[in-house]
Amino acid sequence: MASYDLGTTTFLDHDVDTLTEAIGIPETHFDNLVDLAKEAWEHEDTISQSLEYIVERAKGSELILTLVFFGRIWEGSEEGEEESSE
Repeated sequence: MASYDLGTTTFLDHDVDTLTEAIGIPETHFDNLVDLAKEAWEHEDTISQSLEYIVERAKGSELILTLVFFGRIWEGSEEGEEESSE
């Protein structure tokens, strides 16, 4: 059985091969959602503005997945800041 763990959310489905199938979005949208999360991180001045940017452009399952990607970018930036301050 396929299992996709996104932090506090886990998707389980017997008949899917990919995360995009599990949450019901086209495979072709995956890279676009990653890019949207990166754009929101790079082009906005605050986290609130970045989140608004994402919410204006993604809906439903795509919104959730984009927010997960955004969170991973945020985590990565904090880890990078911690390493550079050591």
